[in-house]
Amino acid sequence: MKTMKTKTMIMAAAVGMMALTAACSDPALPAAPVLAPPTITETFTGTLSPLTTNTQNFDVNQVGGVRVTLDDVEPAAALGIGIGTPSSATATCLVASTTTAVAGTTTLMSGTATVSGKFCISISDVGNLVEPVTYSISVIHS
Repeated sequence: MKTMKTKTMIMAAAVGMMALTAACSDPALPAAPVLAPPTITETFTGTLSPLTTNTQNFDVNQVGGVRVTLDDVEPAAALGIGIGTPSSATATCLVASTTTAVAGTTTLMSGTATVSGKFCISISDVGNLVEPVTYSISVIHS
């Protein structure tokens, strides 16, 4: 009888250990997000004076692609273009990536917005403006 009781206790302990082991295993990784294609085009225009920076805000609705193009600058000049997130504390754009560019049809910046929410474009004088310029910049996002 004692042997049967011992075997039952050993089996119960083994089943209990298996349950604990299963509970301690690594969790499954979450599925990768489905990236939405950039289908929303926003065009921002403005006037940039020497030694200044303008900020334009936009909302990304879904995780997905983002592309930025400097469509026009009059008179022609190279401008600093940055993309980032708006800072409510300083009313500026906390830029994550920048480039210096002239107007054209080439995509200046492209990447993936890994979260939805508020983003911003920064347009700035890189030190070569001697008079105000007007600009047009396009942001394509999801």
